[in-house]
Amino acid sequence: MNEATFHAEIDEIVAEHRLNQHPYVKLVNEGRASREQLKGYPIQHYEMTVRDSAPLSATAYLKMYDIDQKVAHGSAKGFAEEALGLYSHSAGHTELLFELWEGGLGLPRQQLVNAIGSDDARAFNASLYRIIHLKPQFVGAIGLCEEIEVEAYKMLQEGLERHYGLKPEHTRFLSVHYEADKEHGEGGHRMIDRFVTGTGREEEFLAEARTLARFFWKGFDSMM
Repeated sequence: MNEATFHAEIDEIVAEHRLNQHPYVKLVNEGRASREQLKGYPIQHYEMTVRDSAPLSATAYLKMYDIDQKVAHGSAKGFAEEALGLYSHSAGHTELLFELWEGGLGLPRQQLVNAIGSDDARAFNASLYRIIHLKPQFVGAIGLCEEIEVEAYKMLQEGLERHYGLKPEHTRFLSVHYEADKEHGEGGHRMIDRFVTGTGREEEFLAEARTLARFFWKGFDSMM
């Protein structure tokens, strides 16, 4: 596969799955989501990424360290942000989601911790582990998912604050990710060029990226 075709396929995956186009995100942004549907976002996102964000980013660092120590340094920064909110000067991203759940929705933390996500949310989480453990050279696919979601964060925050009365201190999970994932999306493309483009593994990468993006979209379906 030539480079132009490969990048066109990547752009198609991103365009097809951009979550600002998802019905759930539009529902919240327009103030038409029920309270039960509002609970769907933290429940499914906790299952998909948040609960395991720190161990996933730490594992990515260890895997990348054996491949490229300079790139691994970026993964270490990712771990520091996910676990501690070091670069956004906020809090660990799990704590940020708890702010939305407890402060924004007024629900007990343990209810979120004990919630069971959908099959698709668990499949997305499993796909993350699969890539990081078995195909760390394809970690750029995770950056594509961050690019896919970035505009949805802003839409969700605007909807929650405008229509449901949530305060900015309760939506920091969304505002922090909106800023951070712009950079992470760009970083994902750099990782793809560094470890995939020209290697002969382009088709294999695209299959993994499509699977990841599809389960991400379907995880949002389950929020409905």
